[in-house]
Order: sequence, then structure tokens, then C-alpha cells
Amino acid sequence: MATVCHSINLQWSQKVPAPRTVFVKFPHGASFGEPGNVDQQTTILRDLFWTLQRLETPGEIVEPGYGWRRSTYEPVDPSSFQL
Repeated sequence: MATVCHSINLQWSQKVPAPRTVFVKFPHGASFGEPGNVDQQTTILRDLFWTLQRLETPGEIVEPGYGWRRSTYEPVDPSSFQL
């Protein structure tokens, strides 16, 4: 079964490597984004699924560079979640 880890602590992710990790520089308790920011949250979720499908190198950590605030996220097309 393929797995992907969603992390907000880069040091922990480097010490205990998962098969695939997406690191976001967000505060604890809000790892999927700001409360109420649905476009931000679904963008992160969609990119987690993308990572699950595409990364092949064991232990690889991806840092997409999402912005916590002062960033604009486009609405996510639901069809982009299809595997």
C-alpha cells in the first residue's frame, strides 16, 4: 500500500523518513491551512494525492512552498482528485 506523510516539522521528517513526505511550513494545529480557506486546504490535499502517485524515490521530501498568509489559491477542480 502506497503512503504519503503530511508534515509540518522538517527535522522530524528527516530523522524518521516516510516513503514520501510533503512538508508545509504551517503552524501546529493548522497543517492543511488557514481555518475557512477551502481553496488552500483542497490545494494541499490534491498535491498530497499527486505526491502519492508520482514520487518514486524512497524517503523523498517535497516542499511545495505554500504560503500561510498573503497567498491566493485557485479553486480546485474536483476531477483533479481522480487516481
